[in-house]
Amino acid sequence: MSALAPGEFGLVDRIIGLQREEVDDVLVGRIPIRDHTRSPVGGLRTGVLLAAVDAVGGMRCGLACLPRWIVSTNLMVTVGRTDHTGPLRFEGRLLRIGRAAGVASVDVLDEGAGDRHVAHGLLTTAVLDPEQGPPPLVRPVALTPAPPERAPADLASAFAIAEGTGPVTTLAMRDDLRNRWGILHGGVVAVLADVAAERALGEGVATDTVLHYLRPTRTGPLEARTSVTGRRADGAVIVVSMHDVGSDDRQVALASVRVAL
Repeated sequence: MSALAPGEFGLVDRIIGLQREEVDDVLVGRIPIRDHTRSPVGGLRTGVLLAAVDAVGGMRCGLACLPRWIVSTNLMVTVGRTDHTGPLRFEGRLLRIGRAAGVASVDVLDEGAGDRHVAHGLLTTAVLDPEQGPPPLVRPVALTPAPPERAPADLASAFAIAEGTGPVTTLAMRDDLRNRWGILHGGVVAVLADVAAERALGEGVATDTVLHYLRPTRTGPLEARTSVTGRRADGAVIVVSMHDVGSDDRQVALASVRVAL
């Protein structure tokens, strides 16, 4: 397969600064902590962490099923610490690959804090025969995207998430937020779940998240509709139901997010 040219990196990888490389049987990702990806407590925003787990675990599964490829179906991330030093390293390992599905495990380590283990993710994928084929990659993979020409003011605006607070958060569909198959990038869905959960509670930092990708988002705008399902002294659990308004309002994703106070 031919190599990806520098200009072919998606906007999501460039905004979050995700590097990926194959090291033996491990897919390793790295992300620095920049002002626009920093959480209120100083570490990497959980939405960005989720997007990286999805990208690293997804590529690990995808490489294992070539010449076919994968689509993410379920993402579960447990966050142990939110006060990261950075950069964070993501180590994606294949747990299973079959004709119909694959599963990857992703450990997240804080290199600036002596490789402290700060999070763990599990990604389930469906194996497909995409019409355009798999991404054009050279093995072993080594991808380092150039940063955006101008650093975003904040993560929400970079991903076309409207300002505001309350139970509904809206994301406008833009072509540069689509993946190579023309649907909304899974990492953008993960960031929306993070932002919407924090806005629903009005305070706190999103942490542990379970995200189900139910259907592709093709039209937009995408509405994240939230409900607070449980409260306790140290936080709350927020359910985020995401709907593609322009496609008959169909539900495309569902997340359960713990917001810590």
